Amino acid sequence: MYGHRARIGYTVAAVTTEVFPIDFYKIVPEGVSLMMVMLPLGERSAKDVEKCYDASIEGARTLAACGADIVLLGGLPINMSRGDPAGLMKRLEDEIGVPVTSSTTAQQKAYKALGSRKVGTVHPFKPDQSIRHDKQLKDFFGLEPCGVYAGGYDLKTVGSIELDQVMEWARRLKKQNPDLDTINFAQPHWRVADAIEPLEQELKVNVMTSLQAIAWESMRVAGIDDRIAGYGKLLREH
Repeated sequence: MYGHRARIGYTVAAVTTEVFPIDFYKIVPEGVSLMMVMLPLGERSAKDVEKCYDASIEGARTLAACGADIVLLGGLPINMSRGDPAGLMKRLEDEIGVPVTSSTTAQQKAYKALGSRKVGTVHPFKPDQSIRHDKQLKDFFGLEPCGVYAGGYDLKTVGSIELDQVMEWARRLKKQNPDLDTINFAQPHWRVADAIEPLEQELKVNVMTSLQAIAWESMRVAGIDDRIAGYGKLLREH
């Protein structure tokens, strides 16, 4: 059956979900399946984030009832909207009877595994979102922000960003911030998975994407320890 090795439950914080399942299935080995519940993200207002926080709890319950082996709560701003999500994850685990993790936890662990210290961020949104990304790196992940490149798109258009554009943005960020050791592609719903390996080889830095970290964390929590080639150091070595 599909998911005979692991059925991964994921609460999705996006307006539409097109790129994520395509790239997720490129990365994970055969026998791992993805179960998704969409959250009512809207325009990512404070009210939307509050609704999504509550909906993610209900979504976790639904995914467990449908047979998910683990549940990963998506949407870093949603995970963090009421502080560290560790308490929520523990309460949900106790309630639904399956392991619960989050996209925030996935990125925390990924940065640690890679030994990241100075992190530059490429995100697809308008420049007014850059301060938020820098603040998260410093205040929550305990890392040194080392430049941001903002693509200028919005939640409705991230799926249209081309791979060549993504790679050029990363090159510009590295040129402007030569001391960075890690490039983070924030937000998991745009096409960046195929940029990870080429950019690591070209720029000689770690590349960590939200989707890559989510796939890695969900597999490891589910007990799948396969090393995956072609999508960066994180999946190849950890």
